[in-house]
Amino acid sequence: MTRAQTPVNSQRRLLAAVREARDALRLTQKEVAEALDWSVSKVIRIENGSVGLSTTDLKALLLHYGITDRDRVETYVRLAKESKQPGWWDEYRRAFKPEFVRFLGLEASAFAIRQFQLLLVPGLLQAPEYVRSLMAKGPNAPDTIERAIEVRLTRQGRLKDLEFQHHFIIDESVLYRRVTDEDGWRKQLAHLRKVAEQPNVTLQVFPFTAGFLRGMRSSFQLMELSDQVNDYFLVVEQPAGDVYFDEAAGADKGAEHLKIFYQLEEAALPPEETPRMIDKALARLEEE
Repeated sequence: MTRAQTPVNSQRRLLAAVREARDALRLTQKEVAEALDWSVSKVIRIENGSVGLSTTDLKALLLHYGITDRDRVETYVRLAKESKQPGWWDEYRRAFKPEFVRFLGLEASAFAIRQFQLLLVPGLLQAPEYVRSLMAKGPNAPDTIERAIEVRLTRQGRLKDLEFQHHFIIDESVLYRRVTDEDGWRKQLAHLRKVAEQPNVTLQVFPFTAGFLRGMRSSFQLMELSDQVNDYFLVVEQPAGDVYFDEAAGADKGAEHLKIFYQLEEAALPPEETPRMIDKALARLEEE
């Protein structure tokens, strides 16, 4: 299974190993803190990744857990150093909310992404004209709009890596909900058709005739971050803003939404029908 090489994944691999080592010894976070003369909050912040793990603290933890094998220690030290390397998303920390910046890092680190969209073209599939028009409908300054386009295009770079899988289901209404002017919309539909031909992208249309399914209550994006069981990051769109589910909540909610996605996938038109549905939308555009 392919794993994206990013600072985020290096950190997640390291912290998973640290937590597993503590669990194997049946030690509580409080017991570890007392043994190392740390605060309990420090152990908690280290394990949830809210603070960086220095090489000195890492080696102290490994020694306490009885991990002294040289190769194993060096592997963990390497992961710690890699986790501190900046990702492309770090340059946007001042421009966007921390939750969104973290989302960017996790999305770049996922080896598989599944997304269901009720209303809009998924961000990874949006053409520049679509992004610009979408952002212009809010109280966004021109430089904010251009930055948003820049981020979208950078995010879409992962589509070029054919080893990463992307599965999209869009409601049929998305093909007709014109966000741009006519020319921009024509470009967006043509872009969808082109991307759908990539071997690592599956794009399905959920037709009007399919009726209603439970998973249609909201749009969501589910990322698989590793080959470990239930290692998911879930984003559920809500009117007040996106809701993020990670760690334990992400595992439970992720597994639930994976089942929902499979149901939507089964009810949607097969991928082979997508070009026809897009051509139908394009033809209707030309008739206007």
